[in-house]
Formats: sequence, structure tokens, C-alpha cells
Amino acid sequence: MPTYEFQCSQCGEVFTRIMSISEFSRGGITCPKCSSGEVKQQMTTFTAKTSRKS
Repeated sequence: MPTYEFQCSQCGEVFTRIMSISEFSRGGITCPKCSSGEVKQQMTTFTAKTSRKS
């Protein structure tokens, strides 16, 4: 499942959530620190692991 990173617009808390794409699409993400629903998704990187040797 994808990992999403958010920042709360109210308190500035940065937090990570692991959720499916359909869960993300539904929205309703709240800050774990202040319970605000005003959160913005942050840009994140990802790592792809394969069985091939480079």
C-alpha cells in the first residue's frame, strides 16, 4: 500500500499514513495532534525493490 505524508495547516504537524488508493480518494484525513481536517499532502519519494542485481 502507498505511504502518504501530510502536513496540518493548523498546527504544522507532519505525519505519515499508509492507506490504499481508494481510502486516500475518500479523503477525511485528520491531524493526529489537533484533529484538524485542514491537511495538505506533501511530496514524498519512493523506493522500488527488484530481484535484479544492478
